[in-house]
Amino acid sequence: MYADSHLVVTRTRSPLGCASRARSTRRTPAPWAEFLGHGLAGADDIHLDMSGLSFCDVSGIRSLIEAAESREQGRLLLHGLPNLLQKVMIATGWANLPHLVVVS
Repeated sequence: MYADSHLVVTRTRSPLGCASRARSTRRTPAPWAEFLGHGLAGADDIHLDMSGLSFCDVSGIRSLIEAAESREQGRLLLHGLPNLLQKVMIATGWANLPHLVVVS
């Protein structure tokens, strides 16, 4: 789906969503956000495997939040978040958004 020297995003079919590997930086979240916002617009739940992500800056986190906030139905389920990223999501209250689920 997307690959550069910092980020590789592959689409998954079961469960429906995508998996991210390497590191997300300020330069790379646009394809990710595009996929989340438009690639699966009609899907109920979208699963994101974040276990291969070693770093995600605030713009990458914002792309996740914006994708969750723009959903009219279903949820964005984040699997395998690195511990630090999970703590940030909980501390900011983003883990409590209606269409976002941080899966432990």
